[in-house]
Amino acid sequence: MSVVYATFKNTKNIENKKLKTILRFSISSVLICFWTWFFLCVNLYPISLAYYEYNHNFTEEKVGVIDSIEQNGKDRIYLIIDNAEYTLVDSSESHAVIIGRDIDEGDTVKFKFGVKSKYIFDIHELNTTE
Repeated sequence: MSVVYATFKNTKNIENKKLKTILRFSISSVLICFWTWFFLCVNLYPISLAYYEYNHNFTEEKVGVIDSIEQNGKDRIYLIIDNAEYTLVDSSESHAVIIGRDIDEGDTVKFKFGVKSKYIFDIHELNTTE
């Protein structure tokens, strides 16, 4: 970010007004495109896709063994189940199942997830003693 700011600031030394305007416009356009891509494609699209799949019942149900659990940030829990990565969004509401306490690595679980988004909508541990 400091490189972009320094480049933008150094355009003051350019005497050709047309070139200065083109450089500043180009730098601003690149920053706006990057911000838009990051906001829409990286943050908003996956959650919107999961919401659409949940509301239109584009879901699948599977049984698998949890290989690993990793929490990223405050609300996203990444689960690797049978070598496939899924995302579980943790909210502040109380859950029937708590990841890390009720379900842990090595447990066999039954889960419902979005086909394309790989967001988990429902997960329960299977009772293996029956």
